[in-house]
Amino acid sequence: MSLLGDTYTLLLREMLIFKKNLIPNVMRSLIFPLLFIILLGSFGSTPKNVPVAVVNYDNGLSSFNFINQLELGGSINVVSETNQQQAMALLSESQVAAVIVIPAGFSQTNGAGSNVYVYLDNSQPQSADVVSTKVSAIASQFGVATADSPVTVTTNYVYGAGSNYLSFVVGGLLVMVAAFGAVFTSGFTVLSDRQLGNLKAFLTTPINELAILLSKVLYGTFQSFLSALIGFIIGILYGATVAAGVVGSIELIWVIFLVGLAFSAMAIMFASIAKQFQNYAMMAQTTVMPLSFLAGAFVPVTLLPVFLLPLVAVNPLTYAVNAVRDVMIRGFLPLSTLLFTSVVLLIFTGVMMALALVFFRKTSKEI
Repeated sequence: MSLLGDTYTLLLREMLIFKKNLIPNVMRSLIFPLLFIILLGSFGSTPKNVPVAVVNYDNGLSSFNFINQLELGGSINVVSETNQQQAMALLSESQVAAVIVIPAGFSQTNGAGSNVYVYLDNSQPQSADVVSTKVSAIASQFGVATADSPVTVTTNYVYGAGSNYLSFVVGGLLVMVAAFGAVFTSGFTVLSDRQLGNLKAFLTTPINELAILLSKVLYGTFQSFLSALIGFIIGILYGATVAAGVVGSIELIWVIFLVGLAFSAMAIMFASIAKQFQNYAMMAQTTVMPLSFLAGAFVPVTLLPVFLLPLVAVNPLTYAVNAVRDVMIRGFLPLSTLLFTSVVLLIFTGVMMALALVFFRKTSKEI
């Protein structure tokens, strides 16, 4: 048979096994996201070093004092910009959590009676709350110091107006569930077939080795997608929102599919190396969970130590989590971001598949 024919036949076998154990498989896909959403839906923490773009049109003593107050305590990391347009571009690209504009003439009255404009991006609600609270507190201090009218803070929630922490958690959870669902399906089917002797039987036939791997990867992708879909439904029923609507939901589904595909391929590689269930479980757990946290699945990456940020940048789950949150919270996912995320995940899939094939061929000689 051809590669496609072999893959289809073996995938059909996996789906029949899934159907035979339908209730346990569905329950497994249900319990995991349900528990995490309930447990983490109301969880909160305080970020540090939240990046904030500040545009200082005043350049006077009071405005510099205002900025210095922002930096005290380590909760805000000020990024200076020369004009509001550049700062808003950073905000739209999620490179900063807020934009603060200090108008000309601010220092003439020591801030009293002036307007400080704050534009928040609630795609990370905790970070936005930190900025809003801090600016309001500093503004009140300036007002008290001048004994006149307090500084007026005008907050524009143009980005992510309807967001909440539950949507933040669900966005990250969907990616993590997809990754875990793939890893704990694809790899275990390989190991089960190895122990039952089915893998040895397959290898004695003219079936293409790549077809065996592809069928496992596609089955793992199906299982991971099912888990993520159930998690998505639970999240919506629990109160999460999808700001981007139907089009955004299609983009979200595509990203989740790619995560399942990528981590199913990784699972096959792990299973080919590990050979035993206990070794495989250890490899899977010590890989997927850290990657999920480094991607900001549960808490903003601004909570992580600075030395971990390079790992955040090279983590493929980071881009998947950001894309899903753009859809659910920000209300739009730029096509360029979607394409970049897709390329990252597809490259990761290709690398994992190549390694899986190498290790599978190596270990298949020992079966």
